[in-house]
Amino acid sequence: MTMKKIIPKKIPIRELAPVRLALTAAALLVVAVYYLSRGNSALMERVYYKITKPYHSFMARLCSHVTFSVAEVIWAAAIVFVLVYLIVQIVLLIRESGDRRRRVYRALLTVAMIASWFWAGFTLFWSPCYYIPTFAEQSGISDGAVSTDDLTTVTKYMAALANAYSADVERDADGVCVLDRSAALDRASVIYRNASSLWPFLDGDETRPKPAAFSRLMSALDFTGYYFPMTGEANLNMDFPAALLPSTAEHEISHQRGIAKEQECNFIAAAACLASDDAEFRYSGALMAYIYLGNALKSADAPAWQEVVSSLNDNVKADLAANNAYWARYKNSVTTKASNKIYGDFLENNGQTLRLNSYGACVDLLVNYYIDFADPRDGSD
Repeated sequence: MTMKKIIPKKIPIRELAPVRLALTAAALLVVAVYYLSRGNSALMERVYYKITKPYHSFMARLCSHVTFSVAEVIWAAAIVFVLVYLIVQIVLLIRESGDRRRRVYRALLTVAMIASWFWAGFTLFWSPCYYIPTFAEQSGISDGAVSTDDLTTVTKYMAALANAYSADVERDADGVCVLDRSAALDRASVIYRNASSLWPFLDGDETRPKPAAFSRLMSALDFTGYYFPMTGEANLNMDFPAALLPSTAEHEISHQRGIAKEQECNFIAAAACLASDDAEFRYSGALMAYIYLGNALKSADAPAWQEVVSSLNDNVKADLAANNAYWARYKNSVTTKASNKIYGDFLENNGQTLRLNSYGACVDLLVNYYIDFADPRDGSD
């Protein structure tokens, strides 16, 4: 008895269209359910603690086994795929002898399927972070409005700290801060213990932030770092001036620990650095805090701001000048404007109505928390 060879039936491409359509619809259903449910805080917390947070932790540990950024590999692969796919589809469309509209439909459906599943994944693995209790709510630190007097006091305090700590870091011939960037990333998670010891809900896996290979491109997009929830990685731009790299690393680790709001990540970054005895991180935290406080004071009381500026030493002025000069190169570029528009829309869509100004909103947290350090009060009238 001979066995009849079974040849798998080849499925025509046209028959895959219903499958792609169904997968696209399923992904969009996930997104729709999220948008309809995000006002339900209890449900968002369950999703975060049962799905989002465990996924972040697992992926961060998994990706920590390689030194490069898996996120960058994914972005690069996606860009290459899109370019190759478009070229192939254009060639096939030119050669098409039948109904070209059918091929265009199938190509667009494939793109829609991939994009919708990325959107669904991002919705499930990051967006719930915006709808769980905030850092301010969990820590008990007020993020309410502050007086100009208190703002002035804390700005002076941070300027004085920046002046003092600036002498403890290495500098180049121009007086600009230099440091071993890779070594700073090595220490970043350990430094973050300062924050998690103060606020235990920030505790988490200590994984090293990843240096970005395409840092210059990140600068063109106006990013000093970003957290990629699909891989659980904190990614750092390694090209911009070094003085703010340590505090930026702490900011991205805060996202890794589930803090979504940019202003809260900035506050935590400064607090983690300032509580450290590491000279580079301590200076970076003071400088970051001063920049945001100084910008706010300039708008609230220009003469008081000018007085603080005049108190800065040459080291701090050199770092501020280097930082301003670096970002001025990209300020008016098309890529920067487009990136800021897209990311601003994303933040607003997730409840951060201040858009990119959310970063500077850390001022209220800084003043409310550090006023007792800057102006110790004994409770007397």
